[in-house]
Amino acid sequence: MTEQIYDTSGECACDPFPAPAEGVACAQCEPNNALSCDEEWVLGKMRAIKEQARGLTARMNEMHSREMAALSGGIAPQDEAEWNRLSDELDRLRIQWVEWQERLEDAIERKLVFLGHREAT
Repeated sequence: MTEQIYDTSGECACDPFPAPAEGVACAQCEPNNALSCDEEWVLGKMRAIKEQARGLTARMNEMHSREMAALSGGIAPQDEAEWNRLSDELDRLRIQWVEWQERLEDAIERKLVFLGHREAT
């Protein structure tokens, strides 16, 4: 009886994501490719939310830096309106993030049931 042994001692230089065009993954990385299609889809949505949030926070940091440099004692009305809009959008993205986290947990649970690690409820 032969066992397949994976050499995990060295660093792997391949990039398994996305999968190679040949359809063959590196022997070192193959055991780590354990995401279901549902999980990949949800994680893609979460990455998109994170990118949007980074843009908003960068703009808010820029506005804050400009305000601190001016030290004029207050925010201009147009800046205040934009700040409020950005803040509301960031709050909306936070709510979406929590919803997608729940979907990710559900996808993981479905995978574990499918693999026989958990009982279906």
